Amino acid sequence: MVLDRDSLRREALLWLRQAEADLRVAIHSLEFKDWFASAFWSHQAAEKALKSLLLSRGRSVRGHNLLYLAEVVKTELGIDVPEEVMKCLRRLNPHYTVARYPNAANGLPYQIYDEDTAREAIEYGRRVLEWVKQFLR
Repeated sequence: MVLDRDSLRREALLWLRQAEADLRVAIHSLEFKDWFASAFWSHQAAEKALKSLLLSRGRSVRGHNLLYLAEVVKTELGIDVPEEVMKCLRRLNPHYTVARYPNAANGLPYQIYDEDTAREAIEYGRRVLEWVKQFLR
């Protein structure tokens, strides 16, 4: 299915709204000391924000690797991803699996995550989301 420009913009904004909701879930998880969940939902916020940017320019990409999504943003959209944002993506990328699976975490995720890690992940997710928003205005 080929989407027209208005449809692409609407779809991109839906992904952006979900990214914002995911970041709220990360913050709520922090409040309940579910630090592993904060990290996971922060990753999801960044992932959906990047996918929103891609969709806004007519590109749909599957997958969860934030570094790959950033590479597509750079190579196919011609948007340079600043080093500060890349740092956030590198730090968030492992949380997609490590925060959920004992075999990826080499232990129980809820035991290995701490408040500092959760707060850091939320901040990184927020930075990615804010960076993406500048392209969707």
